[in-house]
Amino acid sequence: MTLEVIVQVFEDLSEEEKLNVPDNGAGKECASYLRILHNGKTIGLYSDAMEPEDAIFYRDLKWIKCVIIRAYQAGLKLTGNG
Repeated sequence: MTLEVIVQVFEDLSEEEKLNVPDNGAGKECASYLRILHNGKTIGLYSDAMEPEDAIFYRDLKWIKCVIIRAYQAGLKLTGNG
């Protein structure tokens, strides 16, 4: 079992993902993407495409805490500690 977190660009996404990611800020083609994989399966795909005024942890990026916790918990299961 593996847990992997990678940063990708728009061109790395599947055709379906390209259609479904948000088009905020400068546009989805200019965004970076955080992909979380568990056993080779994507369990999270997040974009930094946003308006500059939204780029603060207090406002719209609260999801980051949940993603880190979920990745940590998946890692504990991989090592048999969770």
